[in-house]
Amino acid sequence: MRRTIVYVVAIPLLLLVVTNPGLREFKSYLHENRDNDPAGRDANFFIFSLYSNFGDHIDSPRNTHMIKFRYLGILGNFFPIGSENVF
Repeated sequence: MRRTIVYVVAIPLLLLVVTNPGLREFKSYLHENRDNDPAGRDANFFIFSLYSNFGDHIDSPRNTHMIKFRYLGILGNFFPIGSENVF
């Protein structure tokens, strides 16, 4: 019984750790190949990671501000989880 519980917990955790995407995969997801790009990993929790990327938002020709887009990386995929105005 105890061995079964260990397997039920360990196998999904191992799967999450192995499929945690890296920065190269995130930049590929964004279709960006620049090394000096502001995209980066904000946090790595081994089973998932949090990433961010900056982009411009134009309200009008005179009003442009930066937006920080946030993504969750888990199981080899990326999911948008929100954005915030930077300036």
